[in-house]
Amino acid sequence: MPAGIANIPSLQETFQNYFLMGNIVSGPAFESPRFDVLKYHFNIATAENAMKPDSLQREKGAFTFAQADGMVDRVLAAGMKMHGHTLAWHQQSPSWMNYEGIGRQEAVDNLVNHTKTVAEHFRGRVVSWDVLNEAIGDNPPNPQDWRASLRQTPWYKAIGAEYIGIVFRAAREADPEARLYYNDYNLDNKNKALAVYQMVKELNEQNPDVGGRPLIDGIGMQGHYRIGTNPEDVASSLERFISLGVEVSVTELDVQAGAEGVLSESQAVDQGLVYAQLFKVFKEYAPHIARVTFWGLEDSMSWRAVQNPTLFDKNLQAKPAFYGVADPDAYIRDNKKTVNKEAKRTKALYGTPRIDAAAPDPAWDKAPEIAIDQYLMAWQGAKGTAKVLWDREALYVLANVEGAELNKASPNAYEQDSVEVFVDENNGKTSYYEEDDGQYRINFAGEQSFNVPAGTEGVESAASVRGASYTVVMKIPFKTIRPEKGTLVGFDLQINGASVRGPRQSIAVWNDTSGESYRNTSGLGILELAAE
Repeated sequence: MPAGIANIPSLQETFQNYFLMGNIVSGPAFESPRFDVLKYHFNIATAENAMKPDSLQREKGAFTFAQADGMVDRVLAAGMKMHGHTLAWHQQSPSWMNYEGIGRQEAVDNLVNHTKTVAEHFRGRVVSWDVLNEAIGDNPPNPQDWRASLRQTPWYKAIGAEYIGIVFRAAREADPEARLYYNDYNLDNKNKALAVYQMVKELNEQNPDVGGRPLIDGIGMQGHYRIGTNPEDVASSLERFISLGVEVSVTELDVQAGAEGVLSESQAVDQGLVYAQLFKVFKEYAPHIARVTFWGLEDSMSWRAVQNPTLFDKNLQAKPAFYGVADPDAYIRDNKKTVNKEAKRTKALYGTPRIDAAAPDPAWDKAPEIAIDQYLMAWQGAKGTAKVLWDREALYVLANVEGAELNKASPNAYEQDSVEVFVDENNGKTSYYEEDDGQYRINFAGEQSFNVPAGTEGVESAASVRGASYTVVMKIPFKTIRPEKGTLVGFDLQINGASVRGPRQSIAVWNDTSGESYRNTSGLGILELAAE
């Protein structure tokens, strides 16, 4: 009997009275023993990539369904259901569909034709669709206005906000029986959740009877979480969406823990606790949850393999996370500890470097390296490392970024390829910015942008590009403290990764995974000012 089955309960049977249990499929998923484990634990599948636009219609009018058909056939033959992912997305779509400068009518025709052709092709074989993926921006400042909260995607630029209603109506016409979902990540963020709520509320109120039911049937909460995720925030968003009268699904669940493919015993227990706390919430709201789908069967095959995010290890052995899912109450009872949310710490050595990105000063050589590699968005793009020095006048940051698109086309500075440094001089850990706090952003071209209550006098920076990598060096003067050895400063780092078309597609951070660092210092890491 394969590992992952022997002597452990079937998850689909455990939750048969609650909701469907799902996982993703790709080519390797159908290999034995993986497929045996998949069939044992799960009763619904999502194609990881095979049903996305660039997989089905890379060239205009040339639909390539063979790979996706094969996956759907295997899933259905195994007695499982199939969920479709995704009809429209600004990522993984061929450039001809919505290129820069495309006319509105051509864009509408492309969107409708692709949606209808794909939905009709799989009609009767999929039970639900992610019709639209990730249309709302990150942590929008005015979430009551959902139109102002939309990403400036190619679909939006070509058609306007009405493209959302267009794609949902096209999907409903093509497959009247399938449940139609709007799908997005970071919906435990209250601002983003509110913007999605307002969008679905308005569109359903304006379209109360499209094929016998409201336009949008459900909201998909992707669920790419981390050890520091607060289950109360997840529950709050669930309640908000349920109040709309739509069904909700958790569509891409994983929980990052550890690093570089290594998971300590303590980290594994913490990961299990997060899963247990989440599933305690899911069971509470089960009457309104259609399914919970994990985004990966085992760690080595996950898109986030280095953060060990799934329920099974590379040998298909159940991790503590599995038992946290299978019996949340028992796991929480037997592991009487709270998840470790202690901020990361690092050191800045004493030194005054030249502000030179092309030929960095030797003063940087001994400084500890800081990994900026925790992703906040569902796309893994640019990441990097940094080093920090200090003297009596300022902090100095050297950041090396790799995997960048080197794009600054977006009018929003935070969506351009750039490095951000967050500083809380008194390490006050407040929920708002005080006089001593600041957000300092330098893009790959060396251009500065800030969020600093007390001003930016004396900030210096330089940048240097090498292929798809770049280096940023910056000097950030102290504003309110007289630094000395042993001083603790609130500190964090963020890398914004632009897409090839301009909008931000990835965010990588050192410590604060809340996405709130730009206005809230409570989640920042800690920087100790040390001697040379």
